[in-house]
Amino acid sequence: MFTSKQELVVHMGVDPEIAAFFVDRAVPKNNTYWKGRYLYVARGTGFLFIPLFFDLQMRAGVDRKILLDEDYVQLMESIMDFAGKYENGEMDFDAHIAAIESLVCIRVVQPELLLDLKQYFSQNPPRPTGRIGTENTALNRGDALLYLLTVLPLTETVINQIIGYWYLLVPSFLLMDDIMDLQEDQDKQEENSLSFYGYNAEGIRKALVVLDENFSKIEVANPLLGGFFRRSLEKNLETTYFKHILNG
Repeated sequence: MFTSKQELVVHMGVDPEIAAFFVDRAVPKNNTYWKGRYLYVARGTGFLFIPLFFDLQMRAGVDRKILLDEDYVQLMESIMDFAGKYENGEMDFDAHIAAIESLVCIRVVQPELLLDLKQYFSQNPPRPTGRIGTENTALNRGDALLYLLTVLPLTETVINQIIGYWYLLVPSFLLMDDIMDLQEDQDKQEENSLSFYGYNAEGIRKALVVLDENFSKIEVANPLLGGFFRRSLEKNLETTYFKHILNG
């Protein structure tokens, strides 16, 4: 499904220039992450999060010109390409991290962050290391994109703010998806972040508390985005499926 510039701006509070940049952008050629896709920002959360994350970087203090610079955006796309190869089984975990590190190593201006990420990804699965990672390791998938931040010439305060926004944005998407995919993931024996809270109604209620806390913090940075998350969750709460698993 198509995500329009108007939806991003009006309903999610994304900066109009950032919204237009990504919605109008052509799908990168020969990129595994976008393989088979015709739209850069599809409805799926795996693509929607991109303009949202770039907008949050701007809100943390990154100049829009830096964010939309072609080199920076292409670096993001290259990291996503390796992530796609890992997800598809074309590369193992260590190889895809090594490939990403090779991309950023000659451009790094945040050596301490690079060291944090190296230590973090030396574990499989990655577990919290300083400012990187959450205790719920299933919500840490996707963290390889944080290597992107190592090339930003910014203060540590701004970098830490962006990392904080990341751990509000991406885990919220993942946790909501995992709640709705619980039965399917259990049937297929696939990873689901609800295992951290419990595969039962009480576990789901604990996850909902986490989401509510995340949404409240997101609302401080971007009230429209916080409202978007709340509406999305409320819509899910009304489904027969959700009522069944919550009362199961």
